[in-house]
Amino acid sequence: MEKFARTLIKLRLATRRACMCEADDKQKKNTLSLKTKVLFLISEGYDTSQIIATLLVAKTNLALITKQLAECGLIEKAKNDDDHRKLLYFLTERGQNYLDERIKAIVSGVGDFSNEERSIIEKAVALLGEKL
Repeated sequence: MEKFARTLIKLRLATRRACMCEADDKQKKNTLSLKTKVLFLISEGYDTSQIIATLLVAKTNLALITKQLAECGLIEKAKNDDDHRKLLYFLTERGQNYLDERIKAIVSGVGDFSNEERSIIEKAVALLGEKL
């Protein structure tokens, strides 16, 4: 298990670096912000409870984030027809464009990976049952 923990740390470090991009002021910023993570999960069809469980955020924090995303025109909210207590989220065209820009920045960052980092990521992706 210690080897697994060490590999997990290496994976986290590698992916963190890949998720950094240059901002307008030439400083590095994280493209994988909480905002981006929420947009991604919404694009994958996650509902409120799934987003909360995945990101380990409080319901009130998610409410604040989604309120900001809606005010920026990145998502739309709707009541669930089956259960009016639940909200559904949908990406707007602007939200999809924002997410696409972040994904392109991450793809660009992956180009800087060493062979060892690529190997670690490929193994992790295989464990998740995904294909690169």
